[in-house]
Amino acid sequence: MASRHRACRTTAVLAATLAIAGLSQAASGEERFWPPIVDPPTGQHHPGRWVWGDLVTSDVAKAADFYGKVFGWTFETYGGDDDLDTYTLVLADGLPIGGMVFDERAIKDARPSARWVPFVSVPDVAAAAAAVTQRGGTVVLAPVMLGERGMTAVFKDPEGALFGAVHSRNGDPADYAPDPNEWLWLDLWSDDVARAADFYAAVVGYTTVPIDGEVLRHGVHLVSGGFARAGIMEKRAERATPTWLPYVLVTDVASAVASARAAGGKILLEPVELKRAKVAIV
Repeated sequence: MASRHRACRTTAVLAATLAIAGLSQAASGEERFWPPIVDPPTGQHHPGRWVWGDLVTSDVAKAADFYGKVFGWTFETYGGDDDLDTYTLVLADGLPIGGMVFDERAIKDARPSARWVPFVSVPDVAAAAAAVTQRGGTVVLAPVMLGERGMTAVFKDPEGALFGAVHSRNGDPADYAPDPNEWLWLDLWSDDVARAADFYAAVVGYTTVPIDGEVLRHGVHLVSGGFARAGIMEKRAERATPTWLPYVLVTDVASAVASARAAGGKILLEPVELKRAKVAIV
């Protein structure tokens, strides 16, 4: 994978937040503006690459304030006066990497909540949806053309973890390693690593490779196009909900954690040094 920056021996990463137990079908607004994943078009697709992230939230302004303070992200909001029809584009140093959408059903007991939903590139979204159903998953949002984004669907895997699939109208981002404050990686925390690996192999077309001995938990890497795209990890706590956890590359984990704490975030895992990365979970 080509890199736009000098590779560091120890990669600094910070996990983005996952909060609520369920996802509303936020993509239901016909009038909502759905921007392209890439602009200008690349004309290239990289099946198996995770190319986008959408935050479904009960408070877009509060979320934007938090992530702006932690990662320096900037935002552009499109749409009318009704929050149900707006879309807030997330940019890292001017590069679109995701979006935020309001859904009042994300409000629980008057407390703001949110969930990041990652989207993986696939050549045929309808075929992916069929595979999801055949393998015991659930179609949350059936395949639909969403404006300039392209054909899109949202699913739950057999354990209930949410993710999306997309065939971008303008192509996928070039297959490069991320710059700071861009998405770096995703881990699926699962009760059954083998079953989850079989599911995503069928839906997305991954091959799987066992993770080496650098971690204590059992897991595999999901591979496509010659690159490891994500991991599936045995989750730590029995009561924890299986979920996809996205990571953001940062230059200094301790500084990012301090910014998150100052901005009102909760630190679930203080910075820890692993073999190839320093990681925190917020």
